[in-house]
Amino acid sequence: MKKIGLLIAVIFSLVSCSNDDNDNKPAESYHGKWILTKMGSGNPAVNSIDVLEWEESYTFNSNNTFSKTRKKEGKTITVSGTYSVVKTADQIRFELVYTKESDIVSSCTSKTKESLYIINSIGNLYGTWSICDGPILVYEKKK
Repeated sequence: MKKIGLLIAVIFSLVSCSNDDNDNKPAESYHGKWILTKMGSGNPAVNSIDVLEWEESYTFNSNNTFSKTRKKEGKTITVSGTYSVVKTADQIRFELVYTKESDIVSSCTSKTKESLYIINSIGNLYGTWSICDGPILVYEKKK
């Protein structure tokens, strides 16, 4: 009888611990600073440009706020807002909403909303501005 009780206790502890793994994971891997590393165009012959036209970064915070900073021609602009995340098996998509209009918002339709995504198998952050003739923008997470 003691063996059955011990067996039940062991099984119970294994089952109850298996659900804790998700709770003890470190902060999501997308939190932190992402730096613009590549620019390109839709033209395959000019797929990436080694010289960036500007410096840019996003910082994603765990409380669903973010900031975006662009340095161009000696001027630095920083804007911020909130973001939501949609996760699928293949990618993480970010929907950003800025607190005010800005020319550094990389969007086809709005100066206050922007979409970005991470392809899980690659791990880089990509802008969606290229679907409307903007440059292809690729960001890597700062370590």
